[in-house]
Amino acid sequence: MTIGPPLRRLGAAVLVVAAVPLWSQTPPDLGAFLDGVAARLAATAAYKNWTAAAVQTITETDRNGRPEKVTVVTKTVQVTDGRRREEFLKALETEDGKTKDITSQYTAQARDRREQEGRRRSEEDRGPRSGRPEGRRGGRMDLDELLPFSPERRPNFRFDIRETADPTGRRLVLLDVKAKTRDQRNWEGTYTIDPAAFDILRAEIRPSKMPRMVKELSVEADVEVLDGKYFVLKRTRFKVNGGFLFIKRVRMTVEEVYSDVRILDGT
Repeated sequence: MTIGPPLRRLGAAVLVVAAVPLWSQTPPDLGAFLDGVAARLAATAAYKNWTAAAVQTITETDRNGRPEKVTVVTKTVQVTDGRRREEFLKALETEDGKTKDITSQYTAQARDRREQEGRRRSEEDRGPRSGRPEGRRGGRMDLDELLPFSPERRPNFRFDIRETADPTGRRLVLLDVKAKTRDQRNWEGTYTIDPAAFDILRAEIRPSKMPRMVKELSVEADVEVLDGKYFVLKRTRFKVNGGFLFIKRVRMTVEEVYSDVRILDGT
């Protein structure tokens, strides 16, 4: 699943919220509120070209959740026509209390992955689609499959609205989403939303049904809006606990923090 910083299907800034016990005013009509969020998402500007600086932290843990290995990668990201390229500036790996520089190793592995991806794309361009719909080539997931706000998706979920506030006292909404039918494509969780602008500020979601051999999978996303129209990710956090090919169990958290995000479309 590839989800990079320019996530136009989610909205605005990173905020730490604190629960507020009672509504300061009458709760919004649920249908009208969801209509507002869906309309805001539909109105956001699409783009395929952007750059950013990023720091990625990969934490591999044991079965008790204790860190075994931590890798911190500093990099730049360049996306052109939707295709991502990363340049690694520094990669430091800490294990058993010792830190070593693995930048050259990381760069070589990334080069191999790019070459494999290039060959795969060339084969797909030459050969049949194998029944795979456009927009999901190479396992990419259309974000419409994750979000529950469109009229077509809403019947699959139950919604509950709570009030919250940011540290400045600004009123926000916590929207709890629960899938009616457990399915890998029906993601559920909590969204933090600005009811004044219908901007989604934060998402904490997980599949209602875990993929085969996966015990835990969750996603957090903090987002901001650029120029009033471009929704871009500022932070993502993926947590996975799963077995693969009956050989290796992966217990890993991957967090990426983005800065200096620039949209290149139209420039």
